[in-house]
Amino acid sequence: MESEHWGEHRARYWLDAARYADTHGIHIDNYREMYPYRDWVIQAFNENKPFNEFTVDQVAGDLLPDPSLDQLIASGFQRNNITTNEGGAIVEEYEAIYAKDRAETTGSVFLGLTVGCATCHDHKFDPIAQSEFYAMTAFFRNTTQYAMDGNVSDPPPILVVPENEDLDLWHSLRTEAGMLDAEIAKREISVGDIFAEWLATEEYRTLETPLEESAQLMTLVLDDTSLPVVEYERQHHEITLHSGAKVSSGPQEGQLALTFGEESWAELPGLPLDTDTPFSLAMWVYTPEDEGNFEVGGQSDALDGSRGWRINLAARQITFHMIGEDTVEDMDRKRFHLFPTNMKRMPVGEWTHVVFTYDGSGERSGLHVYPDGEVVETEGSEFFADVEGSIRTTEPFVLGKGVQPVDEFRDVPEPRFFAGGAIADLRVFNRVLTVQEAKVVSVWPTLQHAKDKDPAELDTQEREALRHFYLSVKDDSYQKLVARRQVIDQEWREIRRRGGVTHVMNERPDAEPEAYVLNRGMYDDRRERVTAGVPAALPPMAESLPRNRLGLARWLVADDNPLTSRVTVNRFWQEVFGTGLVRTSEDFGAQGDQPSHPALLNWLADEFKESGWDTKQFFHMLVTSATYRQSSHATEDKLEQDLDNRLLSRGPRFRMDAEMIRDYALASSGLLVRTIGGPSVKPYQPDGVWSTVAMPQSNTRVYQQDTGSKLYRRSLYTFWKRSAPPASMEIFNAPTREHSTVRRERTNTPLQALVTMNDAQFIEASRHLAERAMREAGEEFNQRLDYVTRRLLARLFEDNERALVRQTHQELLEMYRTDIDGATQLLNVGDSVSDPALPVPDSAAWTMLVSQLMNLDEVLNK
Repeated sequence: MESEHWGEHRARYWLDAARYADTHGIHIDNYREMYPYRDWVIQAFNENKPFNEFTVDQVAGDLLPDPSLDQLIASGFQRNNITTNEGGAIVEEYEAIYAKDRAETTGSVFLGLTVGCATCHDHKFDPIAQSEFYAMTAFFRNTTQYAMDGNVSDPPPILVVPENEDLDLWHSLRTEAGMLDAEIAKREISVGDIFAEWLATEEYRTLETPLEESAQLMTLVLDDTSLPVVEYERQHHEITLHSGAKVSSGPQEGQLALTFGEESWAELPGLPLDTDTPFSLAMWVYTPEDEGNFEVGGQSDALDGSRGWRINLAARQITFHMIGEDTVEDMDRKRFHLFPTNMKRMPVGEWTHVVFTYDGSGERSGLHVYPDGEVVETEGSEFFADVEGSIRTTEPFVLGKGVQPVDEFRDVPEPRFFAGGAIADLRVFNRVLTVQEAKVVSVWPTLQHAKDKDPAELDTQEREALRHFYLSVKDDSYQKLVARRQVIDQEWREIRRRGGVTHVMNERPDAEPEAYVLNRGMYDDRRERVTAGVPAALPPMAESLPRNRLGLARWLVADDNPLTSRVTVNRFWQEVFGTGLVRTSEDFGAQGDQPSHPALLNWLADEFKESGWDTKQFFHMLVTSATYRQSSHATEDKLEQDLDNRLLSRGPRFRMDAEMIRDYALASSGLLVRTIGGPSVKPYQPDGVWSTVAMPQSNTRVYQQDTGSKLYRRSLYTFWKRSAPPASMEIFNAPTREHSTVRRERTNTPLQALVTMNDAQFIEASRHLAERAMREAGEEFNQRLDYVTRRLLARLFEDNERALVRQTHQELLEMYRTDIDGATQLLNVGDSVSDPALPVPDSAAWTMLVSQLMNLDEVLNK
């Protein structure tokens, strides 16, 4: 327990319960960056974090007062569920699915109850009403997480997790950012008198542009009395309207817009935008009433759209695409996207002001969007994805039409339009705008109305717009604060580049947790509204507890709640003895098994709580107990009276779990790399396992095997794709982790023998152990055999065993002396190089002998 690898072993069980994986699941099953949560679990067990705190941090770490970095990471327990971005998926349906999953996981892991059986009706066996189940789901229906994951690794809310060397900088930047935000807010309030003095000068009545004129690259000019034009390079250029595009009323009174019909568009002069060119693009966008996939505009190669940039509006989410040269061969790498989350989806039949900014870095991280001049969480392609080559093209800038480039879904370019949409007040700037400046541009129509009024005639909206303009454009103190805040954001960006990202929970501050009873579990058949609560059959939540996830977490570990401690110690017992005192560790309800030793279970639960929820102390008690230390030898009498060892008549004996079998082979051979933490790795796997189940656009369709030390990491770190878990481990009953699993099945099948006998990892481990014995143990057969059995079995063979093994070795040696090619082929299995100093037939014979010994029940069983 003092070993740092203790936490890894305990974490292995917990990650099943937490349904941790490296992909989102369902049909696309793209990569999800989540490994900091796994590393936190390891750390928590190593530090012997009290289990009640371990529970609270995971259920509601984000809701604790001033949560630490670790507590925020821990809240990712609730973000481990499968998610989707399937076309046609209904947001309301998946919000219900996610809440159901979280309620079921909480019920199974902490309460030992199958609460999900009350999804469609009252629980048939346990005292859980349907309304009580939905009251539990309410705890999880108040998050800012959007139902669609965007098929990206980091759908918000997320947390940047710094490397250890960046921790001090991370904390100092976090503190400074908080202080700066407070100073900015204070300046916005305290500027009143200075603003009033500026207002009295009536300087605002002379405003011609929202920002300095030198920053404006292009401006759309619409007038009733003339053809539409753009002002570009200080000259007016006529806009060519095609197929019914026309000028009509815009977002505000007196403002005009370009509107588009079924297949109409407008043609403007081309812009010199490129991947190394900072720019900002602002416009008012009218979202068509009929939902669809629309091309708002852009500038790309006319024939196939394979280079350039475009703005897309799909599912009411606006996206900016940059496409580098020759992208048909590698679309994923050279194209990236950005779009708002659900909190700022474009309302249909309404106008929204949008500002895109790009810093010229060539990276997705340099692209931002501000709808209505506000900062919102964004998701898109991978944060540091880059665009190779130039996006610059000599084609015109087109509004209302775009070309969908050739990709795996289409053989020819496909034109799309902005039917029913409209654009107003288009402005392109030659630099990056701050969010404050984006707000100024968004309120420009209001500022124009204010120009015609004396200060005393200004209404509230106009005064607020002018105040924001003054702060952002005229007030030096405010601008310095904003500039420093931007520098911090850049430093955050570099910390993220060096570190990692994990998914966290984030509560909506403007709403209380609630849900609706869904008739027959159907998302679109709502019945009565329910507020967050727990089943009446269980101890009630104290009045002092908030009715949110934090209140739920406190209730789970409250003194008067007996379930969490009982369920947890039963699962710990299961980990050590192979079977829990309650065999159905996932179900303590009426359909679950009765405890084999009820009084013992009660005592263990009380002892665990009274110890301060001390996990290490509890396991120490189990493994030093007389019950655990007794012989596992099964006599005829014991088998007759206690076949399944439910009465604990002998010590535990059961086949090790998948990860333990692989790790044991690596450790005994000396191959195991004991590095702790970090991104998941991809060891050996049969060809085609991923591609067989993957969609063409999935970024986990092709399994790219790692090399070097990553091949020999502990199995805990193996990349876990939900639709195709590690094949050799799934055969040994590892779960998919699509849902929470607190009790693995334990089967015996011929495929399992084929894994341990033929899998490259096991053959390579056998070779390494054989070569070590040949190099280190001496020349004699018995010396080498003793070396092997000590490492595999922690004992020496008896004489009769030695005789059998010697005969096998002799037969193998003779076979390989006559089949050098076969011996060489065997020794070449795996990425590591066999020892050229050792005779090939001898190495091959010892490799096969060690492989046979590794397949003994005595090795594979605990």
